[in-house]
Amino acid sequence: MRAVKFCENNLRRTASEQAKETLRKEYSELVKVYETGCFRRCLRCRVKPFCQIQLQTIEAEDAETLVEKVVQYVNVKSCSVDS
Repeated sequence: MRAVKFCENNLRRTASEQAKETLRKEYSELVKVYETGCFRRCLRCRVKPFCQIQLQTIEAEDAETLVEKVVQYVNVKSCSVDS
């Protein structure tokens, strides 16, 4: 299970809240969702939803795409660990 972290400021300014809730409700067996303090990505924070998995930042144009990218990233990383 991977930890997905969302910036509290980005949650208030973009569609990240919707992505966070979708991941929490529909993908709880795959990821654990956290809300954290500021990521210090101020210029991007107001523009696009994003999150972090380990040290990797994942961003998208909308919540649905962000969820898809997170699930894809986690599945790829899980497959490489299993190999």
